Amino acid sequence: MEEVNRLMTSLLTALLFPYLPYIALIARVWYGINTMIHGYPKFTQRKQVIQMMAGWWGMQNSIGAVSSMVSIAALLEFVGGIFMIIGFLVPIVSLLYAIFFLSIIIMKKRRVKSKYIDPSGNSYEADALYLLLAIVLIFLGAGQFSVDSLIGF
Repeated sequence: MEEVNRLMTSLLTALLFPYLPYIALIARVWYGINTMIHGYPKFTQRKQVIQMMAGWWGMQNSIGAVSSMVSIAALLEFVGGIFMIIGFLVPIVSLLYAIFFLSIIIMKKRRVKSKYIDPSGNSYEADALYLLLAIVLIFLGAGQFSVDSLIGF
């Protein structure tokens, strides 16, 4: 059985290895575009987003804290998205995203009582996928087609 596992690992590595630069490029550009799209309204419709988040998290009496959280989220999602697209500091930005999405999952589970998958839309499955891809990008890095590759990071 161990020999079969080694053979499968070798085969998978041989098949995927030549494509890792392209896989990294596609993953990080997709991630960056999506987080930028998600973060942009936090800049342009800041007050509405703060009110919505305060109501959603049950923190109407803590608008200052919610405002700070929205600012941090907007900065990470938008600027981090740009960094992901150009491939700059990808492992570091990915670590910040992993922490960010893990905290979102914890908040959704504890404060909103969300389920992993919920047909009503109050789920954290998308957040879990973003977390998983962030963890993959921590270890995969930016790839060959990136600023990180040009600067030797």
